[in-house]
Amino acid sequence: MRAFVMFLLSGCVSLVTGSAFADEPIVLKFASIAPDGSMLAQEIKRWSADIDVSTGGHVKVKWYLNGVAGDELEQGDRMMKGQLDGSAGGQMFCNRIIPSMRVTRLPGVFQSRDEAADAINRLNGEMTKEAHAHGFELLTAVSLGPDVIFTRTPVHNLADLRKIKLWRWDLDEVGIATSRQMGLQIVPLPVGDAARAYDDGRVDGFLAIPLAALAFQWSPRARYVTDLRGSYIWSCLVVTERSLQRLPTAYQDALRVAAARARERFEEMGRRTDEALLGGLFAKQGLESVPVSESFRAEYVAAARDSRNKVADRFMPKELVDRVMQMLADYRIEHAKH
Repeated sequence: MRAFVMFLLSGCVSLVTGSAFADEPIVLKFASIAPDGSMLAQEIKRWSADIDVSTGGHVKVKWYLNGVAGDELEQGDRMMKGQLDGSAGGQMFCNRIIPSMRVTRLPGVFQSRDEAADAINRLNGEMTKEAHAHGFELLTAVSLGPDVIFTRTPVHNLADLRKIKLWRWDLDEVGIATSRQMGLQIVPLPVGDAARAYDDGRVDGFLAIPLAALAFQWSPRARYVTDLRGSYIWSCLVVTERSLQRLPTAYQDALRVAAARARERFEEMGRRTDEALLGGLFAKQGLESVPVSESFRAEYVAAARDSRNKVADRFMPKELVDRVMQMLADYRIEHAKH
């Protein structure tokens, strides 16, 4: 964080334009809480490299990773102030400027990446408009995966789950509210405090996506993993319209085209990674996968549905939830196995 503040104080501008700097590359400043070296960080760097190549080196993206520019909401504030040009986040800032995206945080709705992706794809037009209304362009949104449960002790039913204290991202308003309505003991903390909270015994587990558990080293700490496919987190890549509009049209298009390519790569990589982690790689770390019985899944889904009915309208219009549930019903009919 200090290094980032010093950079701002140095007098460097966020976007270099104008004839006086015609020979200098345009530098866009983007931020993410993703740890440097993580899969998400590697992919967004590939996006930057694509832009560098497609613009002949005239546009470069400088990344501030590891949360040095603050958490996702702080990064959002910096974008609003013109200190950053964009960000790649785990949805929490985008929930503020693209409220339709919050529907993916409802538990027990989507049972696969494909179901969630179908809904997000159908909502893309209005999500783009919502971002525009707040002064941003949504370059792309891609699934980071489902929430699963990493615990110190095995969880075999809803009663077991309600007995333990679970960490949840403190910025995840929808996830926290719905989980508590389900009777879960949620301890909201920043991402950077989660591992220490587990080590100190303040929490007994993590409600997190597999990619985050690996990137932030939560999975090596836990002993059991339970895959209930509770809700999904989407990464959103956004840029301020102020910064985008200062670029020549060809360079604006370069950002969009590179983002579309990044989405295709990351969607496939994320799918394969989740399958690998939950299919055996976590076991090599010492994690034991807890089988989910039909009765456990049924009581979880029922509790999630009840929670959704009581809490969702605090965060999104009922019309949106109803529409997404109809999309989901249509999708399942269309893709039913005969």
